[in-house]
Amino acid sequence: MSQSASRGEDDLSGEDRARLEVARQELAAAVAAYQRFIGGALVPGEPMLVVNAGELGDAQGAVELAEANLWQLREQLLGWSRPSWAPNAALIADWFSEEDAIYDEVAETTSS
Repeated sequence: MSQSASRGEDDLSGEDRARLEVARQELAAAVAAYQRFIGGALVPGEPMLVVNAGELGDAQGAVELAEANLWQLREQLLGWSRPSWAPNAALIADWFSEEDAIYDEVAETTSS
């Protein structure tokens, strides 16, 4: 069911809202699993983070798949297209913090 007009989550059935929540949780879980591969600042005298490239690739793939699934569901249910400028969640893994959740609720504005 493809929607041509943008809708809000309040317009969805309980079942569809639940599907979106599951997709969000799957992305959050994939991002959380990916976090262990993200290094921090290099500190003299402390060992550098070394990771298995295959495991890193799998974790990035899981984030990308979960993110694609969430955007596909948003488009299907809400008519929301992913903005071309939206960064990939695997590149900016901390975008999914609880503090950033308010940005999902900001109303879209247009300038004329």
